[in-house]
This record gives sequence, C-alpha cells and structure tokens, in this order.
Amino acid sequence: MGWDLGDGVHEGWAAAVVPDGRLSASSTGQGVLVKGITGQYERDADMRDYEIVPDEKVVGWRGACTCGWQGPMWERVNMPGSADLSRRLAYVPLSGFAADPSMAVEEAICEEWKVHVAPATALSKVQVAACEHADALRRLESAVAAARAAGVSWAGIGQATGMARQSAQERWKKLGAG
Repeated sequence: MGWDLGDGVHEGWAAAVVPDGRLSASSTGQGVLVKGITGQYERDADMRDYEIVPDEKVVGWRGACTCGWQGPMWERVNMPGSADLSRRLAYVPLSGFAADPSMAVEEAICEEWKVHVAPATALSKVQVAACEHADALRRLESAVAAARAAGVSWAGIGQATGMARQSAQERWKKLGAG
C-alpha cells in the first residue's frame, strides 16, 4: 500500500530494507524487489535491473518517498516477545509470511511520511489560494470596468469595494474608464 500527495513529486510507501541497506520498490510472491544487481539474489525476469530478495532476508522497514526522502528504520525482530513499537522493533515471522510490516508499523510509517510532506501540502494550499486570489482580482477589475462603462461613479465603486472614492479611482484608473 502507498500514499500519494497528488503533486507528482511525493508518493510514499513502507519499504522493506534488505541486509545491504537497499529499499524495496515492490514485492512478488518470491520476495521483495530491490534495484541494483549484487549477484547475491535472483534477477527479476521483467525488471532486469532489480533483484528478488527473499522475504526472510528483510531486516526491517522504513518510509520511502519518490522525492528521495527516507524515514527512520523499523527493525525486524525474530521473537514476538522482542517486539516493542516504542523502540521501533517489529516482529514478522521469518518464514511462511510475506515480509510486510504489521498494520501498526505501516500506520506509524505513514504518519512519518505525512510529517515529511506537510510543508509540500501547506505550500500547495498557498499556491491554490494565490491562484484563486489572482482570479478574483481579474474578476474585480472586469466588474469595475463594466461598472464604469455603465456610468457608475468612483464613489459608488469605492463604497462597493469598501474603500474611499479617491482610493478606488487611483487603483483602477488604468482600466481606461476615467
């Protein structure tokens, strides 16, 4: 499962970490797909620059984002009693199961990713508001020009916009409506 900010830059996921530190890009029924060829693992038949690392070799998980960000490591432990999410220690059996993190770990990684993308989310809201503001200014100028063409006084326009007659005239006289 992944998370997409929708900006074409930030798409995150809980990536499996293999012993040499590489992160998974995806998974198959045989293991996790990691980019790069070390010769230690089988190559993927379709994606020739990826190796298939068996699930039991996964040493943990971390958040990853298409922008290059990586979150802190969540270590995989071998015994259920060793698990301690407050210390980033998570248990997933070494055999018979896919090396997917528990739902609790995946949710925690998603929260870390949300913190990572928070500035981009806030900036996106600023960009949207700026576009809406520019559109509103264009509509206001068009309405002022139409009002002047219809014979509305600067005093009337000032009153409608919450400013003095002289301020309205100075602001919009460039519209060519005298």
